Amino acid sequence: MKRVWNQFTSAARQLFRHWGALLILLLLYLAMLGATYQFFVTREATIVQLILSVVLALIAPILFLVIQVMAARYDRQHQRAWGLLGGSLRDFWKALVISLPLILIAAVALYLFTKPAAPAPTSPATSVVRDAARTPPATPRPVAPKPPAATWQSVAVSTLEYLLFCLILPLAAIHLWIGTAREGLAPTFKQFHRILGRAFAPRSVVIYVIGFVFFAVVPYFLIVTRTPVNTPWLDAGLLVTRLTLATLLSLIGWVVTVGALGKQDERGAAAVAQPSQGAGHVPAEA
Repeated sequence: MKRVWNQFTSAARQLFRHWGALLILLLLYLAMLGATYQFFVTREATIVQLILSVVLALIAPILFLVIQVMAARYDRQHQRAWGLLGGSLRDFWKALVISLPLILIAAVALYLFTKPAAPAPTSPATSVVRDAARTPPATPRPVAPKPPAATWQSVAVSTLEYLLFCLILPLAAIHLWIGTAREGLAPTFKQFHRILGRAFAPRSVVIYVIGFVFFAVVPYFLIVTRTPVNTPWLDAGLLVTRLTLATLLSLIGWVVTVGALGKQDERGAAAVAQPSQGAGHVPAEA
């Protein structure tokens, strides 16, 4: 835990020292949020609005990938912020290519999770009994609806869904983005299995879970929690403050988490690259 904390603090210090990159990341993040919001509120009624929707649907993912490349490189490249932005704009497509297997897995899993279950076949006798049960009585009594009881199958499916979309796929994607941004696309494809192995190492999982609290859990409660006040202006001010804090925490928490995972990835790669020395190893003489 001490090493994990040191990796978080080191990544945070480097981010705040590189204030130019942090400012660019914030502008890109706000632009991505604005494009996403405008995409959902734009109605496809005219040709112009349809074209605008298509453009926004392209801009938001591109900005997201540019942010990921910058998050993976800000603590390694000692260059100006504009140089970091230029390199990220040039190489964002590599992050998309390396993410295609994960996108395919996510699409298949989403289809399976949302696919409606087929009704079980029933016999004619069962159908007669069911139709009789559905016939309302002459004098119906109001009965409070009971919530459906959760079965172990639904709980298991929901748990698997959350683990897949909130832990497994994001953690794998982060490590693949880090490898692509730092080493290149071809070396990352060659070391695909090794990168995934380092992604799900215990320390990497701990780093991601701690970061998840800061870039997801805390911003969520800041957005949905409402402070009861009687003054409209004070209520509006608190809302703006909560939204601002949620935006900053989600961005900074994510970037620092990616930086900490990048440092852990470097340690894992160095440990694999270092030749193992057996018990009978004799050091070379000077």
